[in-house]
Amino acid sequence: MSLNNHSSGMQSSEMKRRRVGIACVKCRDLKAKCDGRQPVCSRCEGYGFECSWPTTTRRRRSAKPERAAAAGSETQPRQQSPLAPQAVPSIDGRLTYLRAAESYETLIATIRAKLDAPHQAAVDSRLREIRAFISHEPQEPTGISPAQQHVTIAPSPTYVGKASDIHFIHSVNRCVGGCNLLSEDVPIQNYSQTHISESPVALRDPPLLPSKEEASLFLQVYLSTIHIAYPFLPRSALLEAFERFQSGNLHQPELRPWLPIFNFIFAIGSYYMLFPQGKSSNNRVHFRYYEQGLYYSQELSAESSLLGVCALLTQCFFLLAVCLTDRCWNVLGFAIRMGQSIGLHVESSSALGSCSSWTMNRAHWRRTWYSMYVLDRLLALQLGRPMAIHEEDFEVDLPSRNDMSPFVAPDYEDAASSNTTQHTGMMDYFLGVIRFSHVLGSVIRALYRPSQVDLSPEQMLHNASELDHRLMEWKGSLPRHLRFDLGHTFEKSISFKRQRNMLAVKFHHLRALIYRSFLCLPLLQMNNQSFLDLLLRDKERISEAEWICIHEAQQTAQLLHNVADERSLVHDFPWWQMISCLICASSILFVAESFHSSSGPSSKTSAQNLRDDAETCLKVFEALSANSAAAQKAADILQGLSRMYRATEKGKVYQTVLCYGFL
Repeated sequence: MSLNNHSSGMQSSEMKRRRVGIACVKCRDLKAKCDGRQPVCSRCEGYGFECSWPTTTRRRRSAKPERAAAAGSETQPRQQSPLAPQAVPSIDGRLTYLRAAESYETLIATIRAKLDAPHQAAVDSRLREIRAFISHEPQEPTGISPAQQHVTIAPSPTYVGKASDIHFIHSVNRCVGGCNLLSEDVPIQNYSQTHISESPVALRDPPLLPSKEEASLFLQVYLSTIHIAYPFLPRSALLEAFERFQSGNLHQPELRPWLPIFNFIFAIGSYYMLFPQGKSSNNRVHFRYYEQGLYYSQELSAESSLLGVCALLTQCFFLLAVCLTDRCWNVLGFAIRMGQSIGLHVESSSALGSCSSWTMNRAHWRRTWYSMYVLDRLLALQLGRPMAIHEEDFEVDLPSRNDMSPFVAPDYEDAASSNTTQHTGMMDYFLGVIRFSHVLGSVIRALYRPSQVDLSPEQMLHNASELDHRLMEWKGSLPRHLRFDLGHTFEKSISFKRQRNMLAVKFHHLRALIYRSFLCLPLLQMNNQSFLDLLLRDKERISEAEWICIHEAQQTAQLLHNVADERSLVHDFPWWQMISCLICASSILFVAESFHSSSGPSSKTSAQNLRDDAETCLKVFEALSANSAAAQKAADILQGLSRMYRATEKGKVYQTVLCYGFL
């Protein structure tokens, strides 16, 4: 072979295309051969092109595993894009991982219990080494960069209506701030807590399980506080599932639907237990239980079920306890829709069936529906938003007064009559709150609903008088053991005491709201001539309405006079609505004290008494602020309002009030 032929053969051999794992962007655009050399391929180097490489690769169907491995050895290792879809584990994958972790932890605990002390120590030592090794392993990509994980996104503003205590405070701020007197005294828009992890609990950790003693304590806290007010869970089924949970086998099929409920109950119980007197803790274990409850509830959210509704309701009460009110509003809306999808809103439902299981018990369905009904109205009043449930859209009988299933397990039905008597009347509270919620709904519709045509002040005053009459009739119809305005000497029932406290808070709060629109009219309605004209025409009735508002705010604050410590406040009162009620009462008292005079409607009490009652609420928030961010925000709001008197005592607004003869 000639020299030329030999050279041509060598050149052909050298330029023969080699299969590479990835080609540069320039060679791909030119559809040219690329040798895959990084960071600059031979062709781009020879022609002086700018050589760049794609962040993702195309799948080559013809590439075999062996060839792909060979290509990978010829090029530098490629890093998977952090935003690649396969980098983000699916929900099913996470749940599978969590269940596997539970299985291993359960297996380890079972085996360890059968070993002697030396072998247990060896197992514990080895487990510590494994867990320490795992904690130092690099975490798998999650689709979110470290910089993104630490970015705090400001919460979107949410709507609050006229019934909301925050709306009222802002109205006061605007009226006085217009005179440049209070523009910076109330800097906080809302007292709702917003700092909560948006991401689920880390799956590399085993699930957090309380000890048997802690679990029993958390359950007892729930049963003795929230459950006596909202008895949507049957005690027998709850305790039966709890016994299975305490056995340690979390993979029993009949137990799985209860896991979100138990984790939400543990979240509530652990949070309530942060409030013994003098105890301050940065413990956020309650959020860990809450996040685990969210994980388990994903299975229930896939389809509508009664247990799914119960899990959502339990979640609502934790969100209310930590003042995540907007989230609670959204979760309750989901629960109502789920309940309607299975027919909770009708007495005769095709979904009811003929099964004898407790989940098909009509009494339980009624208690669940009316629990949502009562909570819907409470949130609508607290946030000043429309109600989601309307009387004309459902037909459900009231729960029976003789229904003892939420309070007594069937095993105790044949107990002594003294035990039966102890639980007799427990359902009276729930029935009373349902009737109270009827009145509350009427207050929202008649006085606080948004309307294109505002009611005349005369019509508002007439509506307020009628609603007040209905509210007083409701109080008079309560059974003797629930009358919070009467004495109860020698009574030993803690449950009845707590139920009376709950009713007292609701009553005084709502009655103050009925007449709050007539508080300090020259200040809060200074730009509403029709209100000012009504004040001049019917000053006595306006003065009476204003005094009722102030007096009921005082009554709310005075409920706290005999509270021994923080724990008593959290356990003996409806903590899930106390911050809202105390903010409402104290804001009324601060406004009334700021414009008090010896000749006005507030002359029935002294300015010092008004300030003392308002300061009572402030002291409560300051005491609770160590373990409640919402209480700290509420304290800041009240401190701003308490400075209003010094800012307005000789200001223009004060002179405006004098001009109308209000003081």
